[in-house]
Amino acid sequence: MYEKFKSDEKEKLVKKEPQKKQFTQLFDEEQTEIKRLNLDDVEDAVKVMRRCAFDVTEKEVEYIVKYGFSFGCYVNRMIVGVGLAWPTYYDPRERVLRGGDANALYLEDPAVLLTYEGRGIRRILVRSREKDARAKQLKYALTYVTEDLPKGSVDDYIKERSSQLEKLYQSEDYQFYKSDRGLLAMKELA
Repeated sequence: MYEKFKSDEKEKLVKKEPQKKQFTQLFDEEQTEIKRLNLDDVEDAVKVMRRCAFDVTEKEVEYIVKYGFSFGCYVNRMIVGVGLAWPTYYDPRERVLRGGDANALYLEDPAVLLTYEGRGIRRILVRSREKDARAKQLKYALTYVTEDLPKGSVDDYIKERSSQLEKLYQSEDYQFYKSDRGLLAMKELA
């Protein structure tokens, strides 16, 4: 009888379907907001950036926010991600930044609190700044993703050894170029 009981239990275990994972929404959309940063947001933006290892001052962030191209991600009215940006002139022939009338938007790396990592906030901040640049009729979005130039092909580097941020830019159709200041990621805003 004990053997029968054991085999019945095995049968029950085999027949039992594995528990299905339920999709949990990353954010309550009603509690999440992407908005343009203003001077009232500077102190909180600096706190987020410092917690993400950015070495910035309130004066520096205030100066950049005044351009009107920077965005923040808020959850329950608390800032959890910062994407600073400012207008610049990009020379597409030489692939360098120069002085001149702004035709491009420079994207600072997004700063996202560790608790909110992996929820797509960086992508949202990149797209929000691109959309704003298009609306203001800028032709390019760009950033330096690393100061270290890859040895060999840029394409091979991006495929094999790139960071998560570089992979994000690649997935958003940025082109990568070696320059005297590092590896430049650039996207034409059509």
